[in-house]
Amino acid sequence: MQLSTKDLNYLKDEMSWELLAFKKCHHYAKECQDPQVKQLIDDIGRKHQQHYEQLLQQLNAANAGGTQATQPAPSGANMTQ
Repeated sequence: MQLSTKDLNYLKDEMSWELLAFKKCHHYAKECQDPQVKQLIDDIGRKHQQHYEQLLQQLNAANAGGTQATQPAPSGANMTQ
């Protein structure tokens, strides 16, 4: 399936938002002193990471016949401490 430029821009924006949410969760989990709150923030961050990776997989599947998506997976993806 060929995606329009508008659809690709929507995907790019959503991937940027998911990556930013993941990074913020990672940062705030490191700052947190309460272990239960820290775990909740880590869990939320992992969900954002999963959403990012799912979007990337969909983008790669849509471009299977052409150029692959060049956006890398988030660095420091493992948030377990």
